[in-house]
Amino acid sequence: FNPEAAVPCESIYMFSAIDESEEAAELNSLAVDDVDELLPHPAGKSGGPCASAFLQTLWQDEYTYSWAQTLEAMHEKLQELGLDTVLPQLSTSRAVPVDDEICIVSPENDEEDEEGGVKRALLVGINYTGQENALSSCHDDVRNMKQFLMQFYGVERKNMMILMDDGNHHEPNKHLILTGLKRVCEISKPGDSIFVQFSGHGGQTPDQAKVLIPGDFKHSGLITDRELYTEFLSQVPPGVHVVVMIDCCHSGTVMDLPYVCGPGEEQVHPNEGFGAVAGAVANTKGGKKNKSKAGKGKKQEKEKEKKGKANKKAAVADAPAKKSNKKGKKKKQEVAEEVEEEDGGEAGEEEHVEVERPEPKKKKGLLGVFSRKKK
Repeated sequence: FNPEAAVPCESIYMFSAIDESEEAAELNSLAVDDVDELLPHPAGKSGGPCASAFLQTLWQDEYTYSWAQTLEAMHEKLQELGLDTVLPQLSTSRAVPVDDEICIVSPENDEEDEEGGVKRALLVGINYTGQENALSSCHDDVRNMKQFLMQFYGVERKNMMILMDDGNHHEPNKHLILTGLKRVCEISKPGDSIFVQFSGHGGQTPDQAKVLIPGDFKHSGLITDRELYTEFLSQVPPGVHVVVMIDCCHSGTVMDLPYVCGPGEEQVHPNEGFGAVAGAVANTKGGKKNKSKAGKGKKQEKEKEKKGKANKKAAVADAPAKKSNKKGKKKKQEVAEEVEEEDGGEAGEEEHVEVERPEPKKKKGLLGVFSRKKK
């Protein structure tokens, strides 16, 4: 298994949190058994604490941290909140040195440089308003992250896509979340930066698939780890810098990457969970591809047989057709000569008239917020 082939982008970093308590393990296993009826219980917390610890570390502290030091500081802040069993972790697409200075945006556009790449963000906060086991701090997490990105890293509001169930933003439904992830991959190119945040409920299905729970889960279902890998992780172009913050109550590993590192560790190590997801997707694609090839082969044989029959019929009628064509050509030549004599010019020459065509209208809508880089 080649992780570099599975994730072409060499610069993806994901922060998440794992709750190792027995209570969390029980809640995680039951999280989505009856998801159509009930959201997982937040275990007495108003929402995931990972984003809060992340912001306190990088915003309030006046220090320059490495990736490893950021994990350590986040862990300390979680312990101060009494969350001793919650461990932050960092997943990466390559075996990078975690003692390097943390980069939220690409080093190429870390400074306010007009020639740098475009910095984009997809921020999702879901409180599940009006539903049992709703959360209460996810909207605040997104608002704080928005301010942090704009104030310290120059991410422009026009390059942000914000999904929240607060009545003032686009709804954080499954379609828009996956479409946003896919779209930001399509328009990003080397030197650009992407920041993704998901604050809400997560869980695990009975078959051990990790999931995110969108706002319309009762109608559209869950967002699985396979979908996130297929639509996002495997689609980010090389040369793009990506930082992801997954802040879920019970599913911090839903967007796993090839390598992982925990607080106190000095280097990343291979992530076994990632291989299972990427390998399963690869096997599924391989099966579909082979099936498609077999079907295509049969179709080509039928077309070849059909073409052979058509050629035989054409050969029978070929001789009369040639004679008819010769007569037609002779008549056309006579008519052309007459026209040339009357007009005093070449036959068949027409005056060229240019027609002004209106410029195509630019499409407006949700996906327009991810603007392309100006040339």
